[in-house]
Amino acid sequence: MLQEFFKRYVRLKGLSERTVGHYVTGINSINVILEKYNFPIRNIFEAKTVSDLESIKMFLLSNAEFQEKNRIGHNMYSVSFRHFCEFVCGDYEFFNHNIQQMDIVAEKPTIMTITTTAYHRNQIIVDQSLEGAGYCCEHDAEHKTFIAQSTNHAYMEGHHLIPMKYQDAFNCSIDVYANIVCLCPICHKLLHYGQAKDKKYVAEELYEKRHERLINSGIDLSKRDFLHLVI
Repeated sequence: MLQEFFKRYVRLKGLSERTVGHYVTGINSINVILEKYNFPIRNIFEAKTVSDLESIKMFLLSNAEFQEKNRIGHNMYSVSFRHFCEFVCGDYEFFNHNIQQMDIVAEKPTIMTITTTAYHRNQIIVDQSLEGAGYCCEHDAEHKTFIAQSTNHAYMEGHHLIPMKYQDAFNCSIDVYANIVCLCPICHKLLHYGQAKDKKYVAEELYEKRHERLINSGIDLSKRDFLHLVI
């Protein structure tokens, strides 16, 4: 799917069909190298995140065969890859002003089966934690949301202060009331995706509120160790 969107993007940038073809050919040539060396991502056009592209970039910088191919090709392949990276994450102005022009009919996506392993989370405990907080954001009770159909209360989300991915570091469960806070969607997403300085401010406040309860549940972390896990 990204291949067709990339071609549309390049055309809208005013480049010729010949150039579009060169870029696609260049990227597909890189895909051949990725396949040859069993790189985890075999097709650049199937990259899912910016991190995927960054890992491909680091691989190409260290791969002698690519470097020689790129030299012989007068940097055609690295230029193609650079333009694709700009399409994915480096052209805010274009998408801010031209997103509607990217509307095209795309092929139906393929079905994929994903198997993951994760610790079980008890939704009952999460729901009860929201009740215990009175459906108020525990960072700022003034934060308002809509009324949820399922509860008839303000919509809030349960957040594990210490993420469940760190369960192996503890001899007791961290899927416990003391480790679950009630947050509005904005504060919840902040702790997952915000900048470190903003996350730190909220995390420190919640740590102070929950420190004693965490100890009572067998989770005894200094503020420094806590912040190391959550920031």
